[in-house]
Amino acid sequence: MELRTKLGAAALLAAAAMATAAGCGGRDDDNPTPTPDAGCTGVCSTDAGSDAGVDAGTNTDAGTNTDAGTGGQIAAARKLSFGTKTTLRDVVVTDVDYEKLGTDGKQWRSFFWVTDPAFPKEGLYIAKFYDDVPDTYRPQPGNKIDVEGFFGTEPNYQPFSGRRHHLVNDFRNNAKLNITVKSDAGIDARPAANEVTVDDLTASLAAAQPTASYLGTRVHLAGPLTLTNPEPTQFQRLDTEDAGTLYYGFEVTGGILVYHDKTRSRTFSDGGSFEGCDFQKAVLDGGSVSFPNGISGVWDTYTFAPCTNGSSDITGCGNNSSDSGVPGTNQRYTYTIIPQGCEDLPGEVTGAAVP
Repeated sequence: MELRTKLGAAALLAAAAMATAAGCGGRDDDNPTPTPDAGCTGVCSTDAGSDAGVDAGTNTDAGTNTDAGTGGQIAAARKLSFGTKTTLRDVVVTDVDYEKLGTDGKQWRSFFWVTDPAFPKEGLYIAKFYDDVPDTYRPQPGNKIDVEGFFGTEPNYQPFSGRRHHLVNDFRNNAKLNITVKSDAGIDARPAANEVTVDDLTASLAAAQPTASYLGTRVHLAGPLTLTNPEPTQFQRLDTEDAGTLYYGFEVTGGILVYHDKTRSRTFSDGGSFEGCDFQKAVLDGGSVSFPNGISGVWDTYTFAPCTNGSSDITGCGNNSSDSGVPGTNQRYTYTIIPQGCEDLPGEVTGAAVP
């Protein structure tokens, strides 16, 4: 289904913005069940949302250098101690989660996924900040790159992506994330989506990040599928005036969650709007939705970090709780399919207006 927009590119990027105030990354357990965080026990990071090129990183000892090699390198990286320096070689950019051009008009801040073509079931999130090297690099799907950085997790306070494994810089020691572009063959060069079943993803759900299958990679969940629950508890917003009424995704056959941030319709405070393929709304309006050919997207973590000041702007309130978790559960995080556009959600609607 075609993705249609009524706002400029800058406003669309802002819709997905993840700017938050200073906080603590926390240490992730080997399972997603929460235990109390005793302050900053692992990777700490600071992101004031600045365009000046001073951004989040990792509080680490930059003296340790571990090269994961090229055999199962991403799986090996996920088992490193937090703060360990490592290099991924000849990985390919599959999707860009978020990007923003700095006020200087040259530096790019980007959050994106890479996959190792030699091990296509392995992927990892990369957090590039404005002044990482090269500072003008803007990742595109299909880029083959080497990336040298420090292993850790997204900060606990980061809405939606908190606690997600990543490579990042070590800003406290002025150690940059370094990216070397090896080739740019276009989007057709990225590894094909992994073909998965509900059983495959259910098994992945039961594992922690170091061992979960398909994590950080594009997947295609085979159809036919049905949208079974437009408002699963795990996606419920718990703070602000939208508490209990806003859900950030839906559930399909087998209890698989679909985070629809890039595909839902919305309006903005400046009067702009984004018209997506809002299948959640179609079901809430009395219709039914099926996906005869399945759905695609990136399989990765989800957590909720509420605003502590009651703001309605979850990604810009500047004071999100570091005690993030999955609503209605005792988990710190769960996994979800993250469609990257309406082309990943070829749905069919009956009994309601087509979104």
